[in-house]
Amino acid sequence: MKRYILPAALAALILSTGCADQKETPAETTAEENQASTDTEASDIVHFPAQMQQVSQIQVGPLQERELSTRVPAKGQLSLPPQGMASVSPLIGGMVRSIKVIEGDYVQKGAVLASIENPDLLELQEAYLSANSQLGMAQQEFERQKMLSDEQVGALKRYQQATSDVQVLQAKLKSLGEQLQTLGISPKNVERGQITRTLTLRAPIAGYVQSVSVNLGTYAEPNQPILQIIDDSHLHLDLSVFERDFAKLDKGQKVVFSIPNVSGQQVEAEIFAIGKSFEGETRVVPVHAEIKHNQNKGLLPGMYINGQIMTGKRLTSAVPEEAIVLYKSKPFIFQQFDETSFKMIPVEAGVTEDGYTEVMLKEALPQNAQIVQKGASFILSEKMKSEVAEE
Repeated sequence: MKRYILPAALAALILSTGCADQKETPAETTAEENQASTDTEASDIVHFPAQMQQVSQIQVGPLQERELSTRVPAKGQLSLPPQGMASVSPLIGGMVRSIKVIEGDYVQKGAVLASIENPDLLELQEAYLSANSQLGMAQQEFERQKMLSDEQVGALKRYQQATSDVQVLQAKLKSLGEQLQTLGISPKNVERGQITRTLTLRAPIAGYVQSVSVNLGTYAEPNQPILQIIDDSHLHLDLSVFERDFAKLDKGQKVVFSIPNVSGQQVEAEIFAIGKSFEGETRVVPVHAEIKHNQNKGLLPGMYINGQIMTGKRLTSAVPEEAIVLYKSKPFIFQQFDETSFKMIPVEAGVTEDGYTEVMLKEALPQNAQIVQKGASFILSEKMKSEVAEE
């Protein structure tokens, strides 16, 4: 029996040792987690001595409650109304003899843009002169027949014919004159003998030359645009708003928008029209807004925009714009930890208005917590320098 005592004792010892190891594992894990948590908290602390605070003009204060706008997101693009665009086309075809502008030029209404030549213009002016001469002769015959009719010498029929001839020629002359004026040729100049084979094309509106599609010697087809002019003073937004936000919209509401590819530029507009039906099969409503205060610089028709429509006001936690810093592409603010250090606090940034940005805290701050209001970028810079030094 004794020979079984030693193996049994060894088995019991091994079993007890294994149990002891299993009991110690949770304690060790907890200790490691606490250490990791402590390390994480320590990494959020940035040491920034009082002297550096003074040089950097660090300012702290409580988290403020401010009244900021509630907003509806909207996307769209910059557009022009029909009256803000003009196509320049010759009414009759001809060879292009001169071009006075290039793309990007600003032109006033009525400015000469180009000229074309067409021999048919000579025939039209000759027809006008012929009709004008015939009318003069017909009027003389009318006066003679009228006098004879008054004296009851001539036949009434000849007087009526003379009257009819004058009326027909007057109508013909007026028609030819209107054709000349439509082509930009003055009938009075034609009567003075100023005959031209050149048709001058003028700007129908003031604006910028967007395109020129001909060159010297090109044959310009009738009623085919050869130049395009845009008036960007009437540039506006064509926005799309989802069905769920439609009830919040109203005329006169402010829109703040930016161009995705143009950083740092925010422009204001005002809603002047709201659609009353959905666009196609989408559940979005068209909204139109006019750009305010001559903010058109750097904006072009067709640019895509991201906008926010201001629909109301609400009280929310906010800090100055410069109080928020980006660390590893995420927003943070700094809370004063003690007299010589600050703690990074992760936040979600909301709307920005009048220099203040809404912040949503992921964890509640201690009562009377002091937040860095000015100089947060200096503290972030110090943190990043210390991280580089540790590496």
